Amino acid sequence: MIKKWPEIIMYSRPLCSDCIRSKNFLENNQIPFKEINILEKASSIEEMKKINKGRESVPTIIINNNTVIIEPTDYDLMKAITKELDITETK
Repeated sequence: MIKKWPEIIMYSRPLCSDCIRSKNFLENNQIPFKEINILEKASSIEEMKKINKGRESVPTIIINNNTVIIEPTDYDLMKAITKELDITETK
């Protein structure tokens, strides 16, 4: 069975230590993701706030348009990805 990574979108901003850590975790584990810098695109701040109930916290990470995690540890991020990976495999 071929494993397909779930779609991952990360709202971030420059110089955010949690964003840098999450980005490094994804890159070091060769997990593809799309990064949205909230300072480069003004509308992305409002999109992010809708997703996470008004909070303007980064990183906000959406996995498979299903799971939202805010400021996760590396362990929590991998746990959420693994959960969604299992869902992706069964589809």
